[in-house]
Amino acid sequence: MRNRKRQIRNICIILVLILTVTLLAGCGGTGGSSGATRTVTDCLGRTVEIPDEPQRVACLYATAAHMMAMLDEGEKIVGCPNGVKSDVLMQMKYPDITETATPHQEGSINAEELLRIEADLAMVSYSLAADEGEMEKLDDMGIPYVVVDYTSIEELENAISVAGDVFNKKEKADQYLAFFNSTLTMVDQRLSDVKDSQLPQVYHSVNEATRTDPEGTICSEIMERAKVTDISVSKGTVSTGKNAYVTLEEIYKWDPDAIIANEYSVTDYIFANSKWEGLTAVKDKKVYTLPVGATRWCHPGSMEAHMGVLAVARIFYPEKFKDIDMEEYTADYYKEYFGLELDEETIDHILAGEGMRVSNSPTE
Repeated sequence: MRNRKRQIRNICIILVLILTVTLLAGCGGTGGSSGATRTVTDCLGRTVEIPDEPQRVACLYATAAHMMAMLDEGEKIVGCPNGVKSDVLMQMKYPDITETATPHQEGSINAEELLRIEADLAMVSYSLAADEGEMEKLDDMGIPYVVVDYTSIEELENAISVAGDVFNKKEKADQYLAFFNSTLTMVDQRLSDVKDSQLPQVYHSVNEATRTDPEGTICSEIMERAKVTDISVSKGTVSTGKNAYVTLEEIYKWDPDAIIANEYSVTDYIFANSKWEGLTAVKDKKVYTLPVGATRWCHPGSMEAHMGVLAVARIFYPEKFKDIDMEEYTADYYKEYFGLELDEETIDHILAGEGMRVSNSPTE
């Protein structure tokens, strides 16, 4: 009897979705797009038919929204994660972003919410695209989706190009990529004489004190390009699920030369907690907070990996970058590629990695 009731309930839900889609189609389709379509190739190599000019886009993970902001398409965002709404620079550029719907939470798509906001396109991550059940929801609603995601710097470049194709902003995407690569090339050239035997041993904290980098992530590549040894990678840390965690005992065993954190509350926590005070990096005051701008510059989901490479390199090889005014470099970057005129105070907050996001609670 219980199974029969569940079947009847599921049938009713499906009928409601079908009826809603039919009514929306009768009103001229979702999102107010013209009806013209074209095809793009996404980051999984899928050929996808999308609206020629997407008007109402559901960003089902954060970086999609940040890429749209860079392309000056953020006014088309009708759905995004809560984290995006707390981004200071996103609020500056799009004040209404705080009122945007959140149709995807805790790995699940809210079909009713997507229909309510009349999305005509969804942008999804690799992990969401791998969930057949969640993708069936989009298929059932007739909402096309493109995968725009990456796990390496090379894949990130491709993802930016794909986003440029989706929004007919190829030239703007190419301009961003030109600066992206010029920054990486500049760092590579300045660090070309650094020998592998000279590399500092660095522990990278990702949002939480004991969350760190496994091998094969964009963070580990950022560290490598900045000519430091990512100690958790060199010691063979592996991820469990989406994240990689280590113990404080392991960190003591490694005793890194320095610690870098992409969350300022973690830096404060490490300095304040007596359990960490015996580490060489803590005793030598070599615990640094990385910058936070449109994205966290050294984070698995950062679209600003080039800025992360530069920031990490400047920490450990300051003499090689002493001619670069980082405040000016950062201000010019956000003005040119995000259309934001930032004051000195905001630039200081970005470079200090403080006050640009809602804080996360560090854990041991």
